[in-house]
Amino acid sequence: MSSSGHRTPLTRQEKRDRRLVTIIAKSVAKVVSDVFENARKSSEESRIDAPKDTSKTWFSFKQFKACGPKEFTVEDGPTAMFQWFDSIEVTLRQSGCPENLSTLNATGVFQSQALDWWTAERNKRGNDTAYELTWKELKAIMMDEFCPPHERQKLEDEF
Repeated sequence: MSSSGHRTPLTRQEKRDRRLVTIIAKSVAKVVSDVFENARKSSEESRIDAPKDTSKTWFSFKQFKACGPKEFTVEDGPTAMFQWFDSIEVTLRQSGCPENLSTLNATGVFQSQALDWWTAERNKRGNDTAYELTWKELKAIMMDEFCPPHERQKLEDEF
């Protein structure tokens, strides 16, 4: 702009340059979009064609966390633990978590006393052995630890 507030008219070359920039920008956006779409389709096809060996299926804690698993702290007592079991089972299913990774992912949401207990269990058993526990085995040792027999009896009487 000039000092008087009027715009200087664009030259033919400047107009052509602007049009060219616009055309190039649209073309690049289209090409980038096509590249991403082709990559996505290729990725989906490779997953569809891949053998279904669930022991080697790639799964991340991020996928599990995306389903909003409820944290477990111990402090709320046995009833809350049983509710947590139900909640985590739903989350494991929704996230597509393979059975062999259930314990790894479920224990990833332990907090406070639960995390302290799990750390001690891992130290006692060894990391590999601890994480190889099945979901059923993990629930059983958690019930033994956090729900003494007299509490179990009380819960059975209530329900």
